[in-house]
This record gives sequence, C-alpha cells and structure tokens, in this order.
Amino acid sequence: MAVATHARLDAGTAPRRAWLEAAVLAVGTRIVLMAIAYAAAWFLADEGRPGAVDPLRIWARWDAVILLRIGLLGYTEAADPHATAFFPGFPAIAGAFSWSMRSALVAALAINTVASIVAVRYLLALGDRDAGEGSGRRAALYMLLFPTAVFLIAPYTEALFLAGAIPAFYFARRERWIPAGIAAAVAMSARFAGVFLLLGLAVEWLRHRRDVGRAALGLVIGVVPLVAYGAYLAASRGDFFHFVTDQKEGWGRELTSPLVALERTWETWSGADYPANWRFAWRMEIVAAALGIAFVVWAVRKKEWGYATFMGTFLATLLVSTWYFSIPRMLLTMFPIALFLAAWTRGRDDRHEAVLLGSAALCVMGVIVFTQGGWFY
Repeated sequence: MAVATHARLDAGTAPRRAWLEAAVLAVGTRIVLMAIAYAAAWFLADEGRPGAVDPLRIWARWDAVILLRIGLLGYTEAADPHATAFFPGFPAIAGAFSWSMRSALVAALAINTVASIVAVRYLLALGDRDAGEGSGRRAALYMLLFPTAVFLIAPYTEALFLAGAIPAFYFARRERWIPAGIAAAVAMSARFAGVFLLLGLAVEWLRHRRDVGRAALGLVIGVVPLVAYGAYLAASRGDFFHFVTDQKEGWGRELTSPLVALERTWETWSGADYPANWRFAWRMEIVAAALGIAFVVWAVRKKEWGYATFMGTFLATLLVSTWYFSIPRMLLTMFPIALFLAAWTRGRDDRHEAVLLGSAALCVMGVIVFTQGGWFY
C-alpha cells in the first residue's frame, strides 16, 4: 500500500517539477539576457539623464512594432500598409491582454515568457524521450541560448509558434492526435510555417498508421486558423492568400529559383545602398542556409522522417525566396536542431560546453544588436 501511495505521489509531482524546471530555465535565461540588454543600452546611450533608457521599449524593434500595432489597430493602414503578411495569433492575444496590463508591449513580453515556458516544458520531455535522460535540459538550454534566441523575448511570433509546434510533436509521438492538432493550431495561428509543421505531423502518423479518424481530425483542427484567416482575407481583401501578396509588396519576397536566390544574396555584398550591418547579415544568411541543409540531412540520416519533413519543407521555401531573408531566425523555430545537438553532446561535456558557450556568445551579441536597433535577422 505504501509503495502504491508513493508511486501515485511521484506521478503527481513529476509534472509539477517539469513545469517548475521549465519556468526556471525560461525565466532565468530571460532575466539575464534582458539585464545584459539594459546594461548595454546604458553604456551606449547618448543621453545621461535618468530615464533615458526604457528597459522595455528597447525590445520594440523592427517587426515587433508592426505586430504591436496590429494588436491595437487591427489590419489597417495605420498598423502597416502590408499588415496582413503577419498572421493574427500573436497580435490578437497581445491586443486582447493589453487592456489589463495597460500596455501592448508588456502584454507581448509576458505572452512570450509564458509561451517560452510551454515550449521548454515539452522540449524537456521530447529530449529525454528521444535522446535519453538529461538530454531535454541540454536541448532547452540550446534553444533558450540559440544565436537568435532574442526573438523568444522580443514581441515576435517565434515563442508562440514553438509553444504550439513542440507540444504538437510531443503528442503526435504519443499518438494523441487531438491534443496534437490543438497545439498545431496554436502554431498555425502564429505563422504560415504551421503548414510545414502539419506536413511533419502527417509523416509522423505514417510511422504508425493507426487511428486514422483521430489523426485526420487532429490535422483538420491544425489547419483551422489558416482557413479562418484566409476566409477573413477573402472577405476583406478579396483574396484568400492576400498575406502572400503583402509579403511580396511589402518585403519583396516571392518564389524564384534556388540559384537565383543564392546569387542575389551573394551580390548584396557589393550593394552600395546597403549598410554594412545588412551586408554582413546577408553573409550570415548563407551560412545559416548551409547549416539548415546540414541539419535536414542529419534528420534524414537519423530516419527522423517527421522532423526531416517539417524542417526540409520549411527550409526549401526559404531557399527559393527572392533572396535569403531571416533564415538564422527561422532556424530557431526548427526545434529538432536543439534535440539533435542534445543527442550529440550526451555524455560528452566538452561538446556540450563548446556548443553552449559558442551559442550563448552569439545570443548575447544578437540581444545587444537587436535592442540597439541594428538589423539582426
């Protein structure tokens, strides 16, 4: 009787411990990175008066400004002439909570904190399941200190996407297709990349080929946000895929051949009109593309077909865009990378330390560059 009681207590406390560990990791790294950003802002500030540096406002840069405006103003010209390029999940939640927190920015930062905790919680479980006990913690650290992890803090959509994508694969691998579909719907509401996530989940189902009805229902649930958003665009803009049009008109992104995309990216080095910051970033886009291809090949070699499909289809669209754009940031959302690295470093402290130190150094650089208003993917 005593043994059974202890087993029930352990079963009840284990999930709470996992959530606590996820919160400590996500919030702890966030506090450190936000402190570094604030300190850097003071060191680099032009003004010395008290209050010259707003510790929160420094996170509202680039696309974050547009997302916050959409949350407050909706898909209007005042938000951005090409606002529909951004899916509604994140700005809608930020806008909904802005009234209680008296600030859309504070709401957005809070949302990304909660989303990061959720993502880490399920990455811990996936890592331990896929690569052995303790691997989940290493995978979580690799994600939280990824070179472009600044976008897990800033009001961007990456954290919300991962809060859906990682649990979706976790539940799919346990053949719990309805929760997997609900989680996938969260990811889909945040980014069009949810389509590639669903393709990966479909391949996961092919590994088992059981429970067809629930799997199909789960995938249908996952695609609902895309259909709903498309219906809204069809009614308001006369085009179901108007978000593609706005991507083209606002950011010049459209499909092209992979060779042309690579050539255009390479030629930005000689673009006299581009600042040095951008030209260097475009070189790193090429490096990131090569790394992305390597990780897709790694997934294929490991016969992780679901992960390979998700990452491969996602990366393929980035490689046939007008030019390489934000690939380092997109690698952050390809969470299997953290899992593969955790498996590779298991039992090898030298590898773990090298990966963590190298990634953390780039992460800190990214936090400073981004919060200072420089272009960082």
